[in-house]
Parts: sequence; structure tokens; C-alpha cells
Amino acid sequence: MIDPSDKEAEALFIALDTLDQISRPDPDLPRKIGFNELYAYANDPDHSPTSDLIAALSTSLDLRRDLKRLLDKQALAHLPRVAAASSGEVTEREGDGFTLRLKPSKAQEDQVYLLIQAQDRDDSPRLLFVEDEDATLHRLVIDDFLEGEAQILLNLQDGILKALRNVKSSVILR
Repeated sequence: MIDPSDKEAEALFIALDTLDQISRPDPDLPRKIGFNELYAYANDPDHSPTSDLIAALSTSLDLRRDLKRLLDKQALAHLPRVAAASSGEVTEREGDGFTLRLKPSKAQEDQVYLLIQAQDRDDSPRLLFVEDEDATLHRLVIDDFLEGEAQILLNLQDGILKALRNVKSSVILR
């Protein structure tokens, strides 16, 4: 075998180094989110979303639309936006056999109960998603849905509570 000259060796080293750099993921770019991760987020209450997924959902309208389509196809219930004539904050929503109510806590001023009731349904939702008017999706795990009801304590500063109170948001139970 013929030894390459120093210039050829240097050119080969530069080419291999360049190939290594362009094939290495850029740490400043967000990681591409795969369908498996999005599906788990939409369906598995035990799934803990990665910071990459949360960041991608907050910045990628296409990813939020993909998630919304996935949720729409597999939803137990859709609770649409409140009628346009409504004013102020929403305290109750109904749709597809479910009722959601927001009730202030008597014990803590900064907390609100979310009450979810199923009407003649055997289906037990495990996840609740709220879509804001700007297409942001908020996710809430429903741990205990017993005898057609769930009661979840929320803090006033929770983004999902603000979204639930907004007349322009919609709710999907999964």
C-alpha cells in the first residue's frame, strides 16, 4: 500500500472531520420528536414528557396540529368552546356525556376543584387536554375516576385552569 502524502492525509483528515461535524446533532437545535413519543404523550397517563417534547410543542405549530389530530381521532369526549354570547370566565362545560365544573376551594383561596362527571358512561377518561385559543395544548392526568366522577385540585396559577376558564378554549377527554 502506498502511503499518502502529507497533503493528501491532511485533506482526508479535514474531510472526515467535516463529515463528523455535519453528522453530529447540533445541541442548539431541538431534537426531532418521533410519533412514538407523541402517541405516548397523547395516550399514556404514566408517560412523563421530555423537556424536548414540551419545548417542541410550545414552538412547533405542526407538532401541535399532529397531536390535536391524534387526540381528535381517539377522544372519549369533546367539550367544545363555550357559546360566543358567553362572557366572563367559564365555570362549567358539557359535551359528549361529560360535565366539567370548576368550584372554588373553601379551605384554600388559591385553589379550585375541577369536578368531572360522566353521565351514563362506563368510559373512564385518564387524560384531559385543553386547547387554548392560540392552539396551545395543556395536559392533565386524571388519576382517580371512580363511579363516574373525578375531583382534581388545581392552583389558581396553573395554566390548565386558566385555559379551562377561557371561553375560547376546548376540552378533549381521553
